[in-house]
Amino acid sequence: MNYSTDNFEYGPVIVTRGPHKGRVGELDDTTDEGKRTYGLVYFAGFGIASFYATIPLSYLRPPNTNDLLRRYDALWRQLTPYLDSPLEGEDRIDGLQELAYVSNLLNERMFEAQFMHKHDGAKVFLSHASADKVFVRGLAVDLAALGHTPWLDEWEILGGDSIPSRIADGLEGADFVVVVLSTSSVKSKWVETEWQAKHWDEVSSRNVKVVPLLLEDCAVPTLLKTKRYIDFRADYTFG
Repeated sequence: MNYSTDNFEYGPVIVTRGPHKGRVGELDDTTDEGKRTYGLVYFAGFGIASFYATIPLSYLRPPNTNDLLRRYDALWRQLTPYLDSPLEGEDRIDGLQELAYVSNLLNERMFEAQFMHKHDGAKVFLSHASADKVFVRGLAVDLAALGHTPWLDEWEILGGDSIPSRIADGLEGADFVVVVLSTSSVKSKWVETEWQAKHWDEVSSRNVKVVPLLLEDCAVPTLLKTKRYIDFRADYTFG
C-alpha cells in the first residue's frame, strides 16, 4: 500500500523496503524532493534518537503488533553479546534506542488491549498451541484494537484459577473460536478439545462458530478441511 501526505498518519512506522527495511521508528515530518515525498523517520522516541533517515513515504506503513514483536526479537538477538557478530559501537547505541522504542510501543498496546479499548465487536476465543504464543499475543492485541474481545489464556486465567473451568467459561461465552493451525497445534489434544466443543454448537445452530487460521503448512484436521481458512502463512497484514 502506498501513502500520500493526505492520508498518512504521523507516528510509529515500519520500513518495508530499502536499506532500513524492517526497522521501526517515529515519522516526524515529510519533505518533497522532485516528484517524491519523503518521511523523516527517527528510530527512537523524540529527543532520544541521534539521527533521522529520509525515506520515501511509499516505503512506510503503520506497524501491526506482529511487526513490533518480530522487530523486538530481531533487535534482542542482534544486541546479545554472545553472538558471533553482535552490534557494536554507534550501531549498538542505535539498536538499544530502537529496542527501547519498540518495547514501549508493545507495552502501550498490550495495556490498551486489555484495559482501555471499548470492545463492542465479537468475543473471540483464540485456540492455539504454546509454541505459537508470540503470534497469538500479537493477534489478540490487534483484534482488541479493532473493537473485538479476544479471549487469551494468559490474560484470563489468573493464579489459583481452575484452568479447565476458565477455558470452559471462555468457550461458552465466545461468539467465535479461532483455531490457529500449525504443526504444533494439530498435535495438541487441548487445542482439539477446545475447537471441537464449539464445532458441535455450530452443527446444531447452523451458524459459523469455528474459524480456522492457517499459520503454517500443516495437516488440517478432517472436520476443518471443508472450511475456508484465513491465510497467515505469507503475510500477517493480508491475513
